[in-house]
Amino acid sequence: VRIADLAPAIQLDPQEENGVLGEAIRSGRVQYISADLRDNAQVVKAFQGAEVVFHMAAPDSSINNYQLQNSVNVQGTKNVIDACVDNGVKRLIYTSSPSVVFDGVHSILNGSESMAYPSKHNDSYSATKAEGEALIMKANGSNGLLTCCIRPSSIFGPGDRLLVPSLVDAARAGKSKFIIGDGNNLYDFTYVENVAHAHVCAERALASGGDVSAKAAGQAYFITNMEPIKFWEFMSQLLEGLG
Repeated sequence: VRIADLAPAIQLDPQEENGVLGEAIRSGRVQYISADLRDNAQVVKAFQGAEVVFHMAAPDSSINNYQLQNSVNVQGTKNVIDACVDNGVKRLIYTSSPSVVFDGVHSILNGSESMAYPSKHNDSYSATKAEGEALIMKANGSNGLLTCCIRPSSIFGPGDRLLVPSLVDAARAGKSKFIIGDGNNLYDFTYVENVAHAHVCAERALASGGDVSAKAAGQAYFITNMEPIKFWEFMSQLLEGLG
């Protein structure tokens, strides 16, 4: 197993260090490679000998910088696809986002994978993730490469450095005192282990051959806990739990 990331070296928190990942790195079963996916040569080198690639890299969704988002989510994804094709990678699973079908205005209730991309997205992250996702699906079948996209919604769980910390920061800044609307808007959150399981399921589906592989290849799937909750109820439980 190989981990490729932008940082010069991998840094694990204590829980990760003492867990499965830390042990796997120490035993040599996992190798870390510093690579910038915006550099095609680095990506090609990182993928040499790989049979499966999980493309999870993306800037923080809160950074509304088109140049940055495009360089990673679009140009970087093109490099990932090219490197997979050049290296004869068999399966490519892309971590997308449900925001690829959200225009920032109209709520989505019981949405399905048949939903089209909107004509305009709410921010540069969503727009470029949609473009990257489309590239991944279009690449299905290139030099034997099978692709699949998953769209996990609002990931939380151990090691979360984005969702819960940002909600807590907003509450501390007094931004959770006011509710616009009736406060009954539903939201989907996804536990991190379910997201990891979805990646594994997508890879296994592509590797299975036959009808299952044919149905999964070149497709995108929403991933949630299947337990939509009122956003402000989630916030209340979160803040109460944290004291």
